[in-house]
Amino acid sequence: MQFVYLPFLMCYNLPMKFVELKKHILAGNLYCCYNIYGDDSFLIDSSLGFFVKFVANNMELSQTVLSAENFDEKVLLSNLNTSSFLGGRKVVILKDTNEGKEKPICDAIVNYEKNPNSENILVIISKNPLFDEKKLQNLNKSSNFLCNVDCGRLDENNILIWIELNLKEKNISMTDSAKKLLMDYTNCYLSRISIEIDKLASYAKDRQIVDEDVKLLVNKELEYSVFELTENLSLGKAEESYIILNEMLADKKIAPSVFLLIQNHFRRMFFSAITPKTNLQIADDLGVKEFAVKKAKIQSKNFSKVVLKDIVELCADLDFKIKTSQISYLNAVNYLVSYILSNNKMRQ
Repeated sequence: MQFVYLPFLMCYNLPMKFVELKKHILAGNLYCCYNIYGDDSFLIDSSLGFFVKFVANNMELSQTVLSAENFDEKVLLSNLNTSSFLGGRKVVILKDTNEGKEKPICDAIVNYEKNPNSENILVIISKNPLFDEKKLQNLNKSSNFLCNVDCGRLDENNILIWIELNLKEKNISMTDSAKKLLMDYTNCYLSRISIEIDKLASYAKDRQIVDEDVKLLVNKELEYSVFELTENLSLGKAEESYIILNEMLADKKIAPSVFLLIQNHFRRMFFSAITPKTNLQIADDLGVKEFAVKKAKIQSKNFSKVVLKDIVELCADLDFKIKTSQISYLNAVNYLVSYILSNNKMRQ
C-alpha cells in the first residue's frame, strides 16, 4: 500500500511522521536507532514492514526480534554488534516496551551510542517516545543516532487517500459519505479501517458500498460514541442524545465508564477553551492524544466558557455524590445529560 509523501523539514530532533518513513529508508541515509511509537498498530506494523523489506531484504537471517519483557542489555548489544550471516545490514527489533521497562532500555541505548555499529539498525517499539527532546538532542549531538517515528493516527486527508488506494486495489467503490462515516466510526484508526473495508467489500460484493452498509456492519469506537453524544448535547438535540446515551448504557462493558467518559471529555473541552497552548501541549498536559484535543477544541466552540466551567464543576460534584452513595450512578448520568441539554441556550 502506497502513502503520499508529505514534505517535511528534516531535523534529527523532531519526530518523523509515518508518511515520510518509506522515502527516508529508500534514500539510504539511515540512523542507527529508530523509536517507533503511537496508537495505531497498523502504522506500527507497516513501519516494521518497511525495515524488514527495504533494510533486511525480507531475509530472516538479517533480522532479529527481541522482547523487552526479559530485557538483557548484553543480549541486545551482542545482537547489534553481530553482523548478518548474509552480509549487509541487519535489523534488530525490540518489542513489548511497556511502562517500567523504559529505564534499562534507555540506559542501554545511551551506552550503545558511544560505539554504535553502523551496519545494523535498532528498531524499538514503544507506546510513547523513550527520550524527550532534550535527551534526544544529546544523543544526536555528534551524529544522527536516534530518530523518533510517530505512528499516531493520520490526519483525515491521508486516511482518505489510503482508503481510496485500498478500494482501488480491491476493485470496489464506496460513496464519499460512506468513507467519511467509516472514518468517524473507527476514529481514523487504520488498524480498524483495514479490517472493516475487507468486511464491507465481502458484504457488498460487486455493488458500491453505501452509508447503510457502514451503519450495519461497523461498530462505533467508544471514543466516537462519546464525541457523537457530546456533539448532540452541545447542539441541544435531546432525542438523538438519549438514543446514543441509552445505547452506551445498555452495553455492560461500557456502562460503568459513561459518566467518567463524559466528564473527561468536557474537562478537555474546557481546558482547550481557556488555554492559549497548542493542541500538542494540551495533549501532553492532559495525558491524552493530540487527536482527542483537536476534537475537543472544535466542540468547545459550541459552548461559552462559563457554561463549560459549570458543567465541569457539576461533574466533580456528581462524582463525589456517586462515590459517597448520595446519588445512584444512573441518576447522576441522566441528571448530567439533562443539565447540559437544558443549559445549551447559554452557548455563545
